[in-house]
Amino acid sequence: MLSRSFKIVEPKRFDLYIEDIICGEDEAIVRIEYGAICKADLRYYLGARDERTLGFKYPMSLLHEAIGTIVLDKTNKFKVGDRVVLVPNIVPKNNNKCLNCVCNIPELGENYCPNAKFSSSNYNGFGREYVNYPVTNLIKIPDNVESKIAVFLELISVTIAAYRRVQLNGDETIAIWGDGILGYILCCVLKVIHKDGKIIAVGKHENKIKQFPADKYYLIGDDSINKENIDIAYECVGGNSSGNAINESIDIINVGGKIILTGVAEDYVGINTRKILEKGISLYGVTRSSVSDFQKAILLFERKRFEDWISKLILDEIYINNIVDYYNVFEMELKNFKLGKYILKFNL
Repeated sequence: MLSRSFKIVEPKRFDLYIEDIICGEDEAIVRIEYGAICKADLRYYLGARDERTLGFKYPMSLLHEAIGTIVLDKTNKFKVGDRVVLVPNIVPKNNNKCLNCVCNIPELGENYCPNAKFSSSNYNGFGREYVNYPVTNLIKIPDNVESKIAVFLELISVTIAAYRRVQLNGDETIAIWGDGILGYILCCVLKVIHKDGKIIAVGKHENKIKQFPADKYYLIGDDSINKENIDIAYECVGGNSSGNAINESIDIINVGGKIILTGVAEDYVGINTRKILEKGISLYGVTRSSVSDFQKAILLFERKRFEDWISKLILDEIYINNIVDYYNVFEMELKNFKLGKYILKFNL
């Protein structure tokens, strides 16, 4: 089966590729229906990585947030026409033979497998017409979940992975630094699964942070946050500003507190290690998610208020009929400073 794909070949340049898609014995062919652009996709689009890294990445199809419909499944796990979400983290079949296997450690899991492939990072992403994909990395989307909202399942799964990164009792006071999409979704998830605790949102932009379904809001630098009894802090800022957020959380968090880092910074950021030692603070890194995180993410949509919260993130639905449309939506997302993102409807 022939498939069209858009590949980034150099900064701000996509080329159209025609590829022959062959379905393996443990794979299904999926027609991509909806997708969304991540900050990581924009970094590849702009060439905002070091030159050596980009040399290994280009040419590559971008996007790791996508859903589609089954066209062919040689395993018969799915029916033709089933809607599925694609899990971008692909673990090799023989992953249990790793020298230091982490896949079965609950707080780590397969998203930390050093041999894993990740779509739109070290493996082609979903910016294409058809994808041949392992059925183990496909999850059926329930009928009650709208397709354009299901695109957010990848980000939701990442926040679930962040929550399981540390052992919690369920009644802790948690503060989230960052007023972007990831921080917002984490807040929504915590309000459902950490319902006996208090959720605090800390951000730079009041118009964004006030949209979070949090119990309390603070702007970064507001000294009145010191009165809060914060046990857990999540950094969802990323970039060079992540250092400021991490240091503020170090200053405010309780002795023995835990800080979970989720933002990506391309450059080194300075943090107050002296105070980390003085207060006995633990820092944890979180990246990506697993199949089980996606499965848990889907269950959250059984709650109507959660679906309503997530649907607010849809700024508009943009039809992708050709490579020009694809290029234009990347430019739109570059200029987007609102709390939300554009959903790509593939019509190739």
